[in-house]
Amino acid sequence: MSHFRNTRVDSDRNLDAERCIVELQRGREVTLVDDNGLCTIRLVETLDATTLKHITETGDCKLLLSPMRAQVLGGSGQTQAAVINLPASTRLARILSLAGLGPLQSDVEEPLNWQPQEDARATAALRLIQQAAVLPALLLYTQPVSDRGVLQLSVTSAYAYRADTASLIELSCAQVPLATADHTSLRVFREAHGTAEHVAMTVGTPDMSKPVDVRVHSSCFTGDIMGSLKCDCGEQLQGAIATMARTGGGVLLYISQEGRGIGLASKLRAYQLQAQGLDTIEANQYLGFSADARRYQAAATMLRALNIRQIRLITNNPEKIDALRSEGIDVVARLPSVATVNVHNARYLETKRERSGHLSMESVG
Repeated sequence: MSHFRNTRVDSDRNLDAERCIVELQRGREVTLVDDNGLCTIRLVETLDATTLKHITETGDCKLLLSPMRAQVLGGSGQTQAAVINLPASTRLARILSLAGLGPLQSDVEEPLNWQPQEDARATAALRLIQQAAVLPALLLYTQPVSDRGVLQLSVTSAYAYRADTASLIELSCAQVPLATADHTSLRVFREAHGTAEHVAMTVGTPDMSKPVDVRVHSSCFTGDIMGSLKCDCGEQLQGAIATMARTGGGVLLYISQEGRGIGLASKLRAYQLQAQGLDTIEANQYLGFSADARRYQAAATMLRALNIRQIRLITNNPEKIDALRSEGIDVVARLPSVATVNVHNARYLETKRERSGHLSMESVG
């Protein structure tokens, strides 16, 4: 077992933040503490009517949203975290709707009571969950619903925490022959400060003394595994492997960051919005996310672990090239990735080309 960029001992502060993220993902509550007292937070995506009733019975309750989601609702003044003061009678359906869950809405059914000033605890809470691939919507309230076992985190720790996706632990490796590449080996890495696992796949016998053909591929359950026609991910994955096998070798890095980093659950929510008329970027933003939340620190660490110094990157995305170069990877050339246009993915591919600057390399299916 090897460690990369993980020589320091984890601080208690980071460990506490990571534990709180897991608690929130499990549908539990967490308490943030500072000199002004404490507030309790819980994810909206795991909220149910019974829990909401208990929360409103404890007193003051607020809804925390990202600035992107606030813009959708007409609250454009918020820059770090947007807070809506909720009446005690607020129904669960209303909260879910404000968070972006449910049918697409073009307007707000009633005026919203925005909290005018910046709230340090709200900003810290939002920055914390932005590391967790969850819907960026939280309830903030005064007293915990549970009478025991609620984790506490200082506001300073929540605000300062950043997921260190560059620190990896190598766990295992094995030869795994594939249908399109029978000489293939896999190496599994886990993030030292989380649970995400990434795979480095070496196809054939690439010459490491020369620029290596590399595909950095973000996980896509629907496209890679289920064969979805809504995207080009599965085709690009299999095409890269087949090309590497045919040309003598290369490396494919399979990075765990579903839905451009928003997670599988929110990716499917975005699909529902796309069915109602939004494009892929508009859907992500409607839910409160940025257009692309992916990170490439893990990919850079894996390339260094493989002793790869220069690469020819298989991609149509110029931003991916820039991101890897910013991580110190020498991208000497780009190799195009072919996508087949069909009736289901045509708008998706057009959006990537027109709004995200992807280079066109498509054929008609």
